[in-house]
Amino acid sequence: MVRLSRHAVPRFYYYATPLFILLDYIGGINVRVAILDSMPLYKNLYYGFCIVCGVGMFALPRLTPVVVLFESSVNFLMIVLTVYLPYIRFITQTDDVLNADFPTVAGFSTPCIVNLVLAGAMAAIGFRGSVQELQNIRGR
Repeated sequence: MVRLSRHAVPRFYYYATPLFILLDYIGGINVRVAILDSMPLYKNLYYGFCIVCGVGMFALPRLTPVVVLFESSVNFLMIVLTVYLPYIRFITQTDDVLNADFPTVAGFSTPCIVNLVLAGAMAAIGFRGSVQELQNIRGR
């Protein structure tokens, strides 16, 4: 029986990055980085970063915990920014915030919510597995 490592799911997630790119650019379905649709340069940089992470894990499997820990930290930061940036923009662009009529934020479309759930789950799984793996290596 084949034993799956703690990083089997994150590895598959990074190895599937080209499929996410094809879905995004050919199929028009963006679930990996939906929040960056309005910023194509940053979206392409993030896709490139994920491909580099996948190649790094494939080439040097022993560095997988470090790569996954770093990338999951970047994902957590992106999730926080996704949730709070619309509110921060509204507050900074409104003269009288306390008396303003707060509009519903249009940034939370279905692809954006799917992206938040997918990225959050992968980040949590990867972060937890990496921390445990690095603690095991340190304890040896």
